[in-house]
Amino acid sequence: MNLAHAADTGFCNAEQTLDKDRLAATLIRTYPVSTAYLSVGQDPAPLNSPRALVAWLLQKRAMEKSGGQGCQGDSCNVDHMAADVQALLDGKDARFQPSGRSDVVAFFRDNSRVALRCEGTGAAPTLAHAETALRMGVAPVAVPTPAAGPATPPANGTAGPAQPAGWMDRVRIRGNPDQLSIDHRDKAGFSSVDRARVALANDDVAQSRTNDVVVFAGYALDKRPLGTPGSTYEAVPYVGFKQNRVTNYDSGSAEITTTRTSQVGMLSAFHFAHADTANTEDLTARPDYLVNSTDGSRLLTVNFTLTPVRPGVLNDFLRWNNGLAFKPILIGQSRNGIYINRGDADVVDQHRDFIRLGAQAGFTLSSTNPALPFDFTTTYTGLKALQGNRSIHYWKSVLTYNFNQNVGLSLDYSNGLLPDSGDAERKWGLGVSSKF
Repeated sequence: MNLAHAADTGFCNAEQTLDKDRLAATLIRTYPVSTAYLSVGQDPAPLNSPRALVAWLLQKRAMEKSGGQGCQGDSCNVDHMAADVQALLDGKDARFQPSGRSDVVAFFRDNSRVALRCEGTGAAPTLAHAETALRMGVAPVAVPTPAAGPATPPANGTAGPAQPAGWMDRVRIRGNPDQLSIDHRDKAGFSSVDRARVALANDDVAQSRTNDVVVFAGYALDKRPLGTPGSTYEAVPYVGFKQNRVTNYDSGSAEITTTRTSQVGMLSAFHFAHADTANTEDLTARPDYLVNSTDGSRLLTVNFTLTPVRPGVLNDFLRWNNGLAFKPILIGQSRNGIYINRGDADVVDQHRDFIRLGAQAGFTLSSTNPALPFDFTTTYTGLKALQGNRSIHYWKSVLTYNFNQNVGLSLDYSNGLLPDSGDAERKWGLGVSSKF
């Protein structure tokens, strides 16, 4: 049966009232929304229940309308849901009689007592806007229905059912400690985090070949409410490890050196929500102690990032109709360091205390087609040296084929001065990468 014209049979339960879960599941299949639309902000959409998901979508769209946002793409499909259900609540379909007055947002809430009485056993609502519904080009979100039982796992590139946070959900494995605050269930943020990696790289500046290992592992502690409802604070203690095994050909013969650094720190993540808008800001503060076991240096840093999230505009996905999603990136950064020990005599002059202020800008291009599980992220980091002798100019691009949400094969290229050390780098690498 084509859901564009009528819903599955069995909409009416034993009490001869319209089953809200079955209605919600049909609305989602008929008017699909993309994963990107479900991933805005820190609170994930409740995908374990079709009724809860539709209520979440309607509430989100109501907030957008209050801010004067017209519909586009996904939000137009949510408007279609609202219009069809409101027509039922207004008594415009003779096969269903409302038991009271209600709007669509309140109708799907758990505490709603308003029901639609079925006038016939096989009554099924007509979805008037189905023929004009925007087709997103990807599979709709998989949700369970009362008749079908639990949903099957979605294909790569779509959202899976939301589950209560377990201890594994608190584990964070990344390639950048500043991004340990991003929960993997926050799809918009998680899509562009740096991955922990094992890579093989060539450095054209140093004429060397490098086996590269980079991993930062943290464990998120309980979130605590902070001021405005929706605002939170979260602490993430972490450890980090980097190892470079370099084969240098500059002198004419191969010379092999191994560099190891280890780090320990505490990331404090502040998420600021606003009562009158969907806009949010994320601020992180990260003290870090780095030990370089090769040159004997010890570096204490305090780093800050500020990420403004403007739904559908900045640091969030813009959904295109060609199977791609685009995310503009703009993050304010400050990196400040004091050398507790400047290390061996031959590197002392290079290790100067610093204060650097600037931003990271770029974009992520992500495929929403499960058959093409690719994503591409490119960023430019510019930091002005307010103290110290080196300003930072660093460009990095990564193309990843995703085996699943957590593991992929990445091809990366970087060029400029490294934000942490200020050392010159021009390097490409191919390796297995992972993020959790």
